Amino acid sequence: MCKKEVCQLFYLIKLKLVLCFIFVVLSIGTTNAQGIEFVNFGNKIKLEQSSAEPKSVYKFANSEQLVELSNRIIIKIKAGMGGGVTNALKQKIEVGQLATFGPFAEHEFMVVSLKDASVKRLTDALAIASVLEGVIYAQPDILQIKSKLEVENHNAAQWLTKTLSQSDSMKSLPFRLFQLEKWQKQLQQSTQGEGVTIVVIDDGFDLKHEALGKTKVLLTYDIERRVKDVQPQSRFDKHGTKVVGVIFASATNLLPAEMAGLAIDAGLIAIRQTRSWTSHTLESLHIAQLAQADIVNMSWQTQLLLEPIKDAIDGLAQTGRGGKGTLVVLAAGNSGKMIKANSTEASISSAVVVGAINSSGMPASFSDFGKSVSAWMPGYSARGIARNNAYSGFGGTSYAAAYCTGMIALLLAAEPELTASKVKQKLAQVSGLALDNQSK
Repeated sequence: MCKKEVCQLFYLIKLKLVLCFIFVVLSIGTTNAQGIEFVNFGNKIKLEQSSAEPKSVYKFANSEQLVELSNRIIIKIKAGMGGGVTNALKQKIEVGQLATFGPFAEHEFMVVSLKDASVKRLTDALAIASVLEGVIYAQPDILQIKSKLEVENHNAAQWLTKTLSQSDSMKSLPFRLFQLEKWQKQLQQSTQGEGVTIVVIDDGFDLKHEALGKTKVLLTYDIERRVKDVQPQSRFDKHGTKVVGVIFASATNLLPAEMAGLAIDAGLIAIRQTRSWTSHTLESLHIAQLAQADIVNMSWQTQLLLEPIKDAIDGLAQTGRGGKGTLVVLAAGNSGKMIKANSTEASISSAVVVGAINSSGMPASFSDFGKSVSAWMPGYSARGIARNNAYSGFGGTSYAAAYCTGMIALLLAAEPELTASKVKQKLAQVSGLALDNQSK
């Protein structure tokens, strides 16, 4: 067994022990608070209880966007000061359970469950935590709506499959697609992603699919059910299978070689997370950090970027991969709008934010765009795998982000010493980002 495999095994064993403890912390009930305020990126956010919804459901002030609150708070602290903060908290408030995620660079996050979930207790806990020595900020744990950013166009899927299956197909592709296809083929001549660890955070994964039979699965974990089983649990639980297919699927009788995964020999850590509690996303990123992941794929976004998520991703991009930086790949979004600062996950400049190009090699009309976009990748619908051992079209910025994840895996397998910054430079060059990532 080589040194890298021994280190990887050590981190995975350590990870499984940590997950056992975390289960208790994140399984405590919801609050019946009537309203609460907190600070996010220096701006005051007010949540008001929605009269037409259950007591745990709120809405952003002056908006109809619904969220859910729990009895948990998220505290960002300076790395190494957790002991002092924990002791101070227990002296001032009634703490039920507590878990720590990180460190992410120079900070870590504490998820604190309160025994009393009244609005006064929750508000008091945030105020008390915010002024403790070593604390940078505190927020309530929030559940937001999560968009999976999928666009389906079956005609485009048929066009792409036909085009790539033709002999000498590259010559018929628009220039930007020609460049990407050429780069992919060059990389795949020497590697299929061997030695690269990819974490995919998404909904259910049909890992029993025939096209995934040869996939090197390193770890599976369901954040919500606290089990290793990440199989889809409902008919809506289908996005993760499609994302994984773009990266890992082997060719089958129903999946042409041209439509197979880009990096089929990379290692997969599949994390099933159907709901976007802040604490759940932090835990998923914590798993990626513990597992020493090379790449993290999150082909989805929430309606509002919360500061803890940005800080955790920034930390991974800064210190992951032994200081070279973990590549966190995010989908730009399918609203056809400019990405505003601190608006959604797609505004995180330290990540690899991926916009979608159409079959003409130009930015798709549905793709979001802006300064945070790191690369443009195919987003037209292509034939891929689906849950229940099926096949279907898959497109949108979710597809583009998955495609980009596969390309990064090939690149890191070929040049493992590349920093995250160098990887982003190469992606920008080959995807023609200089044509303009700020407007369409």
